[in-house]
Amino acid sequence: MIPAAAPDKAGKSNVPSIISSNLTITGHMNTNGDVQIDGTIDGDVQSKQITLGESGVVNGAIVADLARISGTVNGSITARVVELGRSAKITGDINHFSLAIEPGAFIQGQLTHVDEQKLKATPIGNGADIKPAPVMTANVDKKITDGGKSLPN
Repeated sequence: MIPAAAPDKAGKSNVPSIISSNLTITGHMNTNGDVQIDGTIDGDVQSKQITLGESGVVNGAIVADLARISGTVNGSITARVVELGRSAKITGDINHFSLAIEPGAFIQGQLTHVDEQKLKATPIGNGADIKPAPVMTANVDKKITDGGKSLPN
């Protein structure tokens, strides 16, 4: 029998949410817990702790207390602690209190040291600043034709 994960101080399980390598999420992700990302997220991610694996891709901003990055980020990272592995590829700015970079990591963007108290004020996991993407519609007034045959619209 597999033992259950140890609960944290609030009595909640501290098992991370896992986004597997064969999964793509389109939209923002917001959690008070930890998340392991090996797939692709097209949207912003807010979490207490984010671990982005080598196959993981985030096309959006990351906000966390701790961000361990070994994959690709196309967007900004704001975290109290940022750890970049040798396979990390970052295209965007990094705002941090503590930063560790392994040799081989790629960064194209500005690195900014931020006071720890300011980073603690950054909302993590409350979703207040995350809004759903707008619904896009198109009006089609023309008939579609195929080889001279008129098709209904």
